[in-house]
Parts: sequence; structure tokens; C-alpha cells
Amino acid sequence: MLNKNEIEALINLLDDPDSNVFDPVVDRLIELGDPAVQALEQRWEKSLRVNHQERIERVIKQIQSSRLKKEIIAWRTSGGKDLLYGAFLVARIQYPELQYEEINKAVEKIRRDIWLELNNELTALEKVKVINYFLYDLLGYDKSTKKKISPQLFLINHLLDTHKGSPVIMGLLYADIAHRLELPVYGVNLPRNFILCYYDEEFTEDPNRIMFYINPYNKGAVLGRGELEYFLDQVNLEPKSFYFTPCSNIDIIERLIFNLKFAFEQARQNDKVSQLNELLDLIKGEF
Repeated sequence: MLNKNEIEALINLLDDPDSNVFDPVVDRLIELGDPAVQALEQRWEKSLRVNHQERIERVIKQIQSSRLKKEIIAWRTSGGKDLLYGAFLVARIQYPELQYEEINKAVEKIRRDIWLELNNELTALEKVKVINYFLYDLLGYDKSTKKKISPQLFLINHLLDTHKGSPVIMGLLYADIAHRLELPVYGVNLPRNFILCYYDEEFTEDPNRIMFYINPYNKGAVLGRGELEYFLDQVNLEPKSFYFTPCSNIDIIERLIFNLKFAFEQARQNDKVSQLNELLDLIKGEF
């Protein structure tokens, strides 16, 4: 059972200048997790000393960072089955108090509205057109018009609030909704863009069983392999097989983290860059 008196005693010791005392105290508070954060926040509000408040803030960030690392490792170890949950964890870099229930509820509403318009008589292309109609025509999801690369454009909560985002986060949302609708839509790790593919094991016209590709950053435009090859030629990249085939959820979240890191580098937020470098190692299985 959690002892509130222990937490209060530990917080009192944060004033100790001796690192032999301070460091074990911080380690124990990190181990206690969220209950310690709540107590630390309450103490921060009552404290009148700036130095003490700064120490509390640092400890809170350490606890939140430690929690996030454990959650990322657990998500990856489980196989990264829930793509939306992976995006939620990444968003916690910026919003540590974000709750998954809020994100899931918003996406589930979109899924439900689309599901009501689907039926088994529709072709794969017609089903995708229904998704496109809801996401882009009714809800107004679209690419950002901002020239500056903002970290917000890679966060799932920001996308759901503003309906604006980067290619990877828009593709992630699209893929998650399709998965909830039991449609075989998967991410494709195309360089300099992020697209989706509609995979069908019974589609024998393509050796990779891909019926068509979807560009979530261009209102769900449907593409063929030839258009992908043309794009790669235009950006002087040699076509590689994995540029045309489905990637895993873990691959998608790795790309999301990498792009978010680049955005924070542009914003010169070095503390976030450092934290994201750690998450990149974890998502690659380097733990």
C-alpha cells in the first residue's frame, strides 16, 4: 500500500544539497510514479521558493520521462498492435497528462460514422471513397498550410483538434480508422512522403497483393505503383522493394518519432530532441 507519509518525507528531502541524499530520493520518487507527481504538484503550488519549485519541476519531468520509456518498451514488446496508442505515447512527449481515453473516443466516433455507410457490396475502392468523403469532405482534414515545420503537426491530439497535420500523422489516423473498419490498409514507408496501401491476399494481378495506394496527405487520392516509381525518379531515389510494400506499426511510430525530433531540432528545443533520441533507441529495440 502506498504510504503518503513516505512521499511527503521524500519531497522534504529534495532540499538536501548532498547528492548522496538527493539522488536516491529522486530514484524512489521515480519508482513511485504518478502518485508522487500528484504530491509534487501540490507541493509546488504551496512552495514560495523558486529554487525548490525548479527542483520539483525537474523531478516531475524525470518521473514522466521514465514512465513514458516504460510504456514505449511495453508497446513495442507487445508487437505494437494498437497504432493509435503508439501515436498517443509519442504525443505525451509534449502533453504528459494526455489521456488515451480522450483520443480513442474521438477516433471511435469517426469510425462509427463511417461504418454506418459501409456494406459488403461495396468494392475496395468504393470503401476507400467513403472514408475519404467523411475525413476530407465532411470533417475537413487537410494538410497544413504553414511553411514552418511545427512539432504540433506530428501529434495525434493536435490533428484531432485542428484537423491539420503532417503526412505521417494523417496517414496513421487513416490506417487506424481503416483497421477498426476491418479494411486491409497499411502504411508504406515511402521516402519524403508517407502513403498507404490496400492489401488483398486474393489480388493476384500484383505480386505484392497490393490493389492500389492511398495518399492521405492529398485527400486520400488513389495511386498506382507507376506513380510511386515516377515520384522516386523525380527525387532521384533508387526504387527499393520496401518502398512499395506494407510496413509495421512499429515502423510507423519510429518514423513519427524521427520526424517529430526533426521538428524540435528546427525549433531548437534540445531537451525534447534528447528525449526523442532515447525513444528512437527504445522503439528500435535497443534497451
